[in-house]
Amino acid sequence: MDVRRPAIRILPVAALLLAAAALWIWADRMLPKAGDAALQVLGPEDCDLNAGPCSAVLRSGGTVEVGIAPVPVVGLRPLVFDIAFSEQDPAWLEIELAGVEMFMGHHRPRLERVGPGAYRGEVTLPACVHERMTWAATVLPEGRPERAGFQFRFVSRR
Repeated sequence: MDVRRPAIRILPVAALLLAAAALWIWADRMLPKAGDAALQVLGPEDCDLNAGPCSAVLRSGGTVEVGIAPVPVVGLRPLVFDIAFSEQDPAWLEIELAGVEMFMGHHRPRLERVGPGAYRGEVTLPACVHERMTWAATVLPEGRPERAGFQFRFVSRR
């Protein structure tokens, strides 16, 4: 009896299961989720935060201004995030940071209220092996994902 025969039969099935799992993970990360349809995104092509603060009109009403200093944005260097709303005034904000091109861990820094509708906090981005990295920063009023209505994206350099 040849012991290698069952292993040869199992190999294509294992490869198919591995491919299905990889496709599932890719789809979960790349395809929009049901709740993301309401999320308004300000991308680097709309505004380059490395050149200065950006503002946008929110679908929920009012405006938001986002700024990062110092620029250019570089990993492993403390950055100050400033966010100001014209018509919202939660007690505090969290920013959920996620790498767009690759998973970069879980980062959810808190921004403190520094005035009516104005928030500031310090963040240090992790280092990336690529020359540039696009980050998605979802703004969470009082840390509640169900209240997220705005996301800004920016690029960091190595």
